[in-house]
Amino acid sequence: MTYSKILRNRFPEISLRWEDLLLLESFQIAYLPDRVTIEEFATLLHTYPEAYSFLVSKHPPISSFLESILKENKAPADKDLIKEQCQEALWEIGDLIIFNKHPAQFDAHAPIKWEIDEISALTSLEGKILADVGAGAGRITFLVAPMVQTVYAVEPLASFRSFMKEKAVKQSVKNVIIMEGTLDSIPLPDNSLDVLITSNAMAWNLPKELKEIERVVKAGGHAIHLLQSDIQVENPHHLTLSSSPWNYTCLKEKHIKGMKLRYYKEMSI
Repeated sequence: MTYSKILRNRFPEISLRWEDLLLLESFQIAYLPDRVTIEEFATLLHTYPEAYSFLVSKHPPISSFLESILKENKAPADKDLIKEQCQEALWEIGDLIIFNKHPAQFDAHAPIKWEIDEISALTSLEGKILADVGAGAGRITFLVAPMVQTVYAVEPLASFRSFMKEKAVKQSVKNVIIMEGTLDSIPLPDNSLDVLITSNAMAWNLPKELKEIERVVKAGGHAIHLLQSDIQVENPHHLTLSSSPWNYTCLKEKHIKGMKLRYYKEMSI
């Protein structure tokens, strides 16, 4: 099953239009060369040149990639095929759009949910200072909040940060601090955290991310990475995480919707 079909099945109530591309932030546009289906995305850009103009204006380095795929791929003449290819192009990157347009639906339809015991079994959370980096809609943030002293929800997308702020107010959660940032540039001081958690938020810039984690977590503190993946696909970063110098331990558990992976380590004293 293609990724676009997985997303369509997961979010049947959502429809996507080319204008939704205007919601993308610069760092998301930078991902497009590794994410789009080339022929279909070229058709979308030929059909809606406004989309091309926006993407280049928002993130100028994307221009050479877009120009090359436009040059190498012409739009079909058949109107129905154009419509089909445009929808395929949008849904193949549908998660990036949904993050911005429908954060509540994304939160509600998370394919695998984590339980607090799966985290606290790795290290005590009681009274700790914790960061959930790449927090998304805050599923982990609000899961751990009742146990910890403070949880920093670090998230680059403004839509997710707004969603978490509204959720914190509605639920009267007082110990969540929501911050703009990324895993490779964490806006916290050295040695300031007892625990750092990520949930499917790693490997956009893995070497720098791992160094940042080592910087902000105290000696004796813990880093935990929660991942979910297809049972048939090995985590491509497993060897890096589990080998020197990082030396994470990995726990694997089969789930009806895939594989649940927990990587964790205690920082050297």
